[in-house]
Amino acid sequence: MKRQLVIISLLTIASQLAAFAKLWFTARILGVGPEMDGYNLSIVFPTMIAGVAAGVLQTGLFPVRAKLNVAASVSDVLAFERSVLLGMAVLGGAVSLFLVITSPIMVDALAASASVSVRSSLAFAYPFAAALVMLNFVGDSCGYLLAMRDRFAIAAAAPVANGVLGAFLLAAWPEGGLFNLVVGTVLGLTLQVCICFWGLKLTGFTFFGDLPVWKNTKESWQEMLSLGGWILPGVVVSNLVVSLPPLWAAKYGEGAVSAFGYAYRLHSAALQLLVIACSTLILARFSDLVARNDTEALRRILTKAGMLSLVIGGGGVLMVWGLGAISLEWIFGGRFDDSAAVRVSSHWLLLTISLPFAIIGNVFAKLWQAQKRPKLISIMAFISLSGLILSYFLLRYPLQEFSLPVAMSISAFLVAAVGVRYLNLGKYSTN
Repeated sequence: MKRQLVIISLLTIASQLAAFAKLWFTARILGVGPEMDGYNLSIVFPTMIAGVAAGVLQTGLFPVRAKLNVAASVSDVLAFERSVLLGMAVLGGAVSLFLVITSPIMVDALAASASVSVRSSLAFAYPFAAALVMLNFVGDSCGYLLAMRDRFAIAAAAPVANGVLGAFLLAAWPEGGLFNLVVGTVLGLTLQVCICFWGLKLTGFTFFGDLPVWKNTKESWQEMLSLGGWILPGVVVSNLVVSLPPLWAAKYGEGAVSAFGYAYRLHSAALQLLVIACSTLILARFSDLVARNDTEALRRILTKAGMLSLVIGGGGVLMVWGLGAISLEWIFGGRFDDSAAVRVSSHWLLLTISLPFAIIGNVFAKLWQAQKRPKLISIMAFISLSGLILSYFLLRYPLQEFSLPVAMSISAFLVAAVGVRYLNLGKYSTN
């Protein structure tokens, strides 16, 4: 497991560097303003929908496929995997088409508090962003199948190409502006999916062949949806926690959405490097320890995770506070001027306060998945959303746009604090 963690961590670092290269060109070319506001608003619904589907699919797919791998033949497992890819492609395509058809309504809903220039940018970017739903549905399915075939590295490496392509297009044609950004986002994700296809093919997967008989398909999908259904409320609420702040930011004038968006991307990159990229392996490790009822090993891992999260969080706050604005202006430059750097770094600092709580919260979630306690994940998600909404509405007038990152930090703290109360390392073991 340690070797896999090292490989995936290195690939995750590479993917984040590639994403940062794209972010560098984006900030330099578009800065903080209405075009970036429109782009960030355009991806709110597609990102939320894709996140919900990924959470449900991951929860249901892993145990069903594992059971088939033991009880069924190789051809039956392969047929089941084909049905998953086909089903997610069809479902994702239908959702993307729906978003395009209803784009006037969606734009009105997203830009209700935005200026005319932000609304114009949103209307332009939104149809492109709608295609991301189908691509994410298929890409996530491929990634999970690669993980179950012990090909974590390919799934982790694919985002590198995504970021590199997006950065290259912006570097080659900076005059393309917003058009170049949205097209590069779609093409980059398309390339990422193609790499996952190639990786699956290397494992012996065949895309064209028999599908399971309808009875078996229905039973497998019902089981997946049943398992995923328990976590659905929590996944929906968790994605709302991420999706609401950009919508709220639109009422604070031009640049507020993009300023928060830049800060949240920097914060998310740190969280991705520290825990999310390894979440599948962490889940596998917790599942093994729970099955063996090794409570001492579980306790040691959680203690180390808690201590590391506090050290990392404290160091992160000090670094962003001391070097955030200076570093951002020096690194990005171009249209990303001094005022933009100060504005973004202020959001970033307030978000970084939540880093240790977000890390330990993600670790708790993997433990609860391993203990088969999905209801608890949903409870924590509702606590997170409640804390976010209550904090925002209490702070929105005195803190204005900075109430958004403060509310997110309070929300993360509440999840970690309540999560400690619900820790149980023995009662929910499978033995």
